[in-house]
Amino acid sequence: MSARVPESHNLPVEWQTLYYFCPMTWQLILGLTIPSVVVLVAMYLMFKQYFQHQTQIRVMDSRKERAQITLPLRLQAFERLILLCERIDLADLLLRLKTPGTSSNALRSALLLAIQQEYEHNLTQQLYVSEELWSILLAAKDKTMDLIAMAAVGLEPGASADDYASQLMNIASQETSLPSQIAKRAIKTESSLWL
Repeated sequence: MSARVPESHNLPVEWQTLYYFCPMTWQLILGLTIPSVVVLVAMYLMFKQYFQHQTQIRVMDSRKERAQITLPLRLQAFERLILLCERIDLADLLLRLKTPGTSSNALRSALLLAIQQEYEHNLTQQLYVSEELWSILLAAKDKTMDLIAMAAVGLEPGASADDYASQLMNIASQETSLPSQIAKRAIKTESSLWL
């Protein structure tokens, strides 16, 4: 069936055939292209969402694996830091380091040295705790060292270790909370966030 172009168009025969098939061809092309584009866009969006979901799953699995590895290390760090607080507690230090016949200067030096050594021994634990907690621990160490230095201020130059220890315990008893106790509470608070 060939339809003829009206005489008024005066088109060549080749163009007459194209003229009648063009509207149908464009309809056919659009009829095939538009659904194809819609399907492609839908597939693209589905794959994009699928890959985003898979990425999120991988990230969550990775975090879970890291948490399984780092949680024991964090808990161990909290344990070590509690032990640090116990070991720099003034009463514990005096029980460990005060010996009969020692001078107040020797005891003060031994106390300061013990605190510094305990702190240095636990420096690497800061990798597993927050900056805030580490600054609290550092402040506890510094405040304890300040209390030790303050106890020597009112003593006579040749005072005994017993005199120094009683002066130190008097100063410590005037504190509302000892620095090591404040640090222990901070450690317990942060560790409870991980359990």
